[in-house]
Amino acid sequence: MSPRAPAAPRLSAAEEARAAHELVARIVAEAPRRMATSGDERRAHELVRAEMVELGLRTEVHAFRWNRSTYTVLALHFGLGVVGSAAALGSPALALALHALAAVSFVLESTRAAFLLRRVFPFAASQNVLGLRPARGTPRLRVVVLAHVDAAFTGVVFRPAFIARFGSKPGSPLYKSLRVAAAALVALCVTDVLELALGGSWPLWVARVGLTLPALIATLLNLDVVLRREIVPGASDDLAGVAAMLLLGRRLESELPDDVELVLVATGCEEAGLGGAQALLRDMRTRWSPADTVVLGLDSPANGDLCYYHEGEVLPVPLAPWLEEVLVSVCAADAAFADVRAFDIPVGGTDAIPFARAGYAAVTLGCVDRRAGAPRHYHLPSDTPEHLESEQIPRALDLAERVIAAVVARAGGPAGTR
Repeated sequence: MSPRAPAAPRLSAAEEARAAHELVARIVAEAPRRMATSGDERRAHELVRAEMVELGLRTEVHAFRWNRSTYTVLALHFGLGVVGSAAALGSPALALALHALAAVSFVLESTRAAFLLRRVFPFAASQNVLGLRPARGTPRLRVVVLAHVDAAFTGVVFRPAFIARFGSKPGSPLYKSLRVAAAALVALCVTDVLELALGGSWPLWVARVGLTLPALIATLLNLDVVLRREIVPGASDDLAGVAAMLLLGRRLESELPDDVELVLVATGCEEAGLGGAQALLRDMRTRWSPADTVVLGLDSPANGDLCYYHEGEVLPVPLAPWLEEVLVSVCAADAAFADVRAFDIPVGGTDAIPFARAGYAAVTLGCVDRRAGAPRHYHLPSDTPEHLESEQIPRALDLAERVIAAVVARAGGPAGTR
């Protein structure tokens, strides 16, 4: 096997911040409307693939099919719950069927177990772009780094004034709002069963009206996003993550042992329900064993306070215990990361979720304004290169680099021993 090319000189923090900002600005200029499955999403992938080639990575396009918007899917689920409550006026049995379909489909979707009502909507072509730095021989460890190129839709629910007025703080029963809405659907099923068994009564009708309100609110908020059809620039979420991923690849080229494989993945359709990561898992799980693969997401590594994410809208997605130990120990060992701690995402999730659900050690690093519960300019038209706090990206890179080094050291024995 031929020797590796000499590693590029390490950039300073200022140079990395400038390089990240320039790449983000270029992609926004050339592919401004990067909705899932769109031509602009494809163009952004082409630009990222060219950057991977410049890094000397072996590239691959991984094609898949997915929906364009997760908000249509959410509106259908909760809208069906509202229709079910209306149907109870004439047929409690029909109400039970509709409520059960909405509840079961949503829980299966949120836990990545199956996708039922999503299939009502058309699927279209999208892609992930992979950049591989292969190991020499059989790898004892594979590090997969994920960041997504597609951009989000926006709506009233993302406005700071709305969040400030109606959002809730961590620990509040309403913090996981989709969990509340899903629980209300399940409770509506119980109400329908009681009516079928005992007959209608005013307490059951009062309960049904109250339990329908979360589904109605969720339907209206998601329909607002759907009808606007407005795509944000997505500079922080997540072109900053894409730029950070490429810069991390540049750093790691000279640092990873020869028996460690590095895979950079620019995913598609993340904003449409983690479609790219789900397809990647489906097609790569026979090649990437959970025993020797660690997945690191980079999602919005700017515009907030550096953290690692705890995820799960309905049911929690726990981190692998050993990986959380690594994160805690890395942050405790360096005063530069003394303020870094976990952040429990209230709604939505990152590309790490499908892998974590499938038994992989997977976590995402990012930045969050803890007062707002999201990165600054999250899913807003103001998420532009001009508002990108790119000077924060090198610190996120430092943390990612140290976490990967600790993971590699922990996997120092035979493949998979940690």
